[in-house]
Amino acid sequence: MKIEEYITKAGRTCALPDTCHRIQELIEDDSSTMADIAEVLSFDPIITGHVLKLANSALYNFSSQVETVGKAVTLLGADAVYNLVLATGTSTALAKLDTSAIDLDRHWRTSINTALIYKRFAKKERIKKADSLFVTGLLHDVGELIVAQVNPAAATKCEQIRSNQPLHLVQQEVLGFDYATLGAMLFKHWRLPNHMVNLILNQHNIGSSLESQLMYLSCRLGLISVFPDQFDMDKMLPSQLVEILGYSKNDLDGAMDWANIGAFSVFAIVCPQANSVY
Repeated sequence: MKIEEYITKAGRTCALPDTCHRIQELIEDDSSTMADIAEVLSFDPIITGHVLKLANSALYNFSSQVETVGKAVTLLGADAVYNLVLATGTSTALAKLDTSAIDLDRHWRTSINTALIYKRFAKKERIKKADSLFVTGLLHDVGELIVAQVNPAAATKCEQIRSNQPLHLVQQEVLGFDYATLGAMLFKHWRLPNHMVNLILNQHNIGSSLESQLMYLSCRLGLISVFPDQFDMDKMLPSQLVEILGYSKNDLDGAMDWANIGAFSVFAIVCPQANSVY
């Protein structure tokens, strides 16, 4: 089956909520205000509820509760709020897919850990769009959910873990492409920002930009943090990447520990339909 067919068939089931598109339009409109964004959100109580829960989660650790959309927009800024909307909007859309062929808990645990690790290192490096990178990390493996809906037998085969073998190699063997390529095409179909599309597409390449290097690192650490008995850090992380970034083993272990703790408060918000051990 061609990759375009997966997008077409999945597109009949899930679509990005209008709220995501509307807020993206406001972000791109220089004449729009914070009040405009808050007003759009006020008409979507489900996404608003999720955004406020994320704003009060381990993602931000504010000293006081963020109780209103207006306060969230003021504290976080329009771009950060858009990325929280995108995180909840996409998870809502993807929840409509039949993912019974895979372990959904495993998918989201790995994705959330990847996202939290990515954001942690982005903040460490003082990258301004850390919230955008969190969403990119969260949805880096979204192609798996598409395959689970359209071709469940193939998704089950791709899920088989082989110790210290990157999963995208199994996906290429079974499908002829990997989840990164499929996910990037879905992002493009949804008209999401180009930098997110490119990071998803090239997540298995170290690349030359700091964002791409951290994407590669975070995807590998996300997997290792969930399956420490199956994946060894020394075998999964190229030594030249660690040298380029200048991180110690304590830095890497600390990021995985932080993600494992933070995932507890994020999981139920992003994936309420899963029966998690959390």
